[in-house]
Amino acid sequence: MKPAQPLDAARLALLRERLREQLADAPANGLLSITLDLGAGPAGWLKADLARTQAAYWARPQGGDYRLALGQAMLFTTAGPARFSALQAAFAGLAPHWRHDDSERTGIVPAAHIGFAFADDGADDLPNARLTVPAILLQTRAGRSTATFSCAVRDGDAALGRWLAELHELNELHAAGLSGCLPIRPNALRRRAAPLADRAFLARTRAALADIAAGKLEKIVLTRSVRFDAAAPIAIPPLLAALEHRHPECTIYGIGEHGQCLLGATPERLVALENGVARADALAGTAWLGAPATDARPGSLKLQDDKNSREQQLVVDAVRAALAPLCLALDPPQAPEIMQLRELQHLRTCVAGRVRQNVGLFDLIARLHPTPAVGGTPGAAARQWLHSHGDRRESWYTGGIGWIDRDGDGEVAVVLRCARIVGAQAELFAGAGIVAGSDPAQELAETEVKLGAMSDALRHALPPMEFSSVGHRVAGNAPSEKTGTQ
Repeated sequence: MKPAQPLDAARLALLRERLREQLADAPANGLLSITLDLGAGPAGWLKADLARTQAAYWARPQGGDYRLALGQAMLFTTAGPARFSALQAAFAGLAPHWRHDDSERTGIVPAAHIGFAFADDGADDLPNARLTVPAILLQTRAGRSTATFSCAVRDGDAALGRWLAELHELNELHAAGLSGCLPIRPNALRRRAAPLADRAFLARTRAALADIAAGKLEKIVLTRSVRFDAAAPIAIPPLLAALEHRHPECTIYGIGEHGQCLLGATPERLVALENGVARADALAGTAWLGAPATDARPGSLKLQDDKNSREQQLVVDAVRAALAPLCLALDPPQAPEIMQLRELQHLRTCVAGRVRQNVGLFDLIARLHPTPAVGGTPGAAARQWLHSHGDRRESWYTGGIGWIDRDGDGEVAVVLRCARIVGAQAELFAGAGIVAGSDPAQELAETEVKLGAMSDALRHALPPMEFSSVGHRVAGNAPSEKTGTQ
């Protein structure tokens, strides 16, 4: 593995010279980005310890796309019902004055990072909604790496020193991350028993079923969390590596800030915009194998039964209805495909269409979020029900995370299958969709299987390690054919 520092003396001199040239005539109110070609080969800096810095990590292992964002050149945060309009306004004011030097013709377009919470009125360890132009964006695509350095023009004289400080810290974080891969002694990871929280989830499920039977809702998505304690601080790099190895078809992400890291492997794209074409996932239905030996029923997947087909169509209809006003036309409806993950299967349909003039990524996000796959339907009634019944979504769980480049193209994934890591503690999140006919105990079992994606990564990320579960079977209790994807 090559060292974390991506700049040798020649590249550093080139960066200094290009910065000087660009600042000579750059508008004072503008933003400047400079991209360097770092060559081919694996990038060791992708294994920095995110929990120790302000950073954002994004990977599509199956497509060979990896990104690590460090620091901030510009930052905009907001909250409230108009948060996506506010982010759009901030981006619209930024993009026309964003100069990019790509003298080496890498083809890279500088980009800003997007993140937001499920609800528009909450904030804890992360802002409710945020748009960040990173000071340094390191990327690897198809085996070739680049580094994009960004700064506000007004801060240009001090930019090189700040970039070098970020890179120096990256070296330290890289060393810390590698040391975390080789624990000095075995680590024990123990799950905290939470019988009261489990009973509360079951009670909320029964309440939801009563309101569904009364015609107040069609579907509601309930969430829960569990906590694990390790014998030593949990190393982020091997955990990300475990997620990439075990879930290459997913988007792997990590957000480091304030001494903690939110990370996960999500199967769901909220929306992507490229060259005027919008694409959104309608993901619904969950099935898995793994019934315990005491269960007399044979393990089987029943993903395409009538119940799941109706649920899938409900989400497809909602996504198409959200996109239709923003598109000139939508592609003809497609039959759902089976998305095969390691332990789970989902039904997925891609909804696509060419957007109308002046429709941007944030317009699409505002129309789509939250989809019935993470909120419920009808949307407004579902959100009110969740608020009144205390369904609290920590951090950015079931919100969104993604990118928008200077040209307005970008992609946002739904924050699912995730954990918040703070030192030696991990809090894992999962949810399930409740519809007529749902069984509360089976919904709890479904969340256990979804929690298993992250707990399994934890188990494989810290070898050698004793993994114990207190009062729970992490792999779930029975095969299911259910309706959420959280």
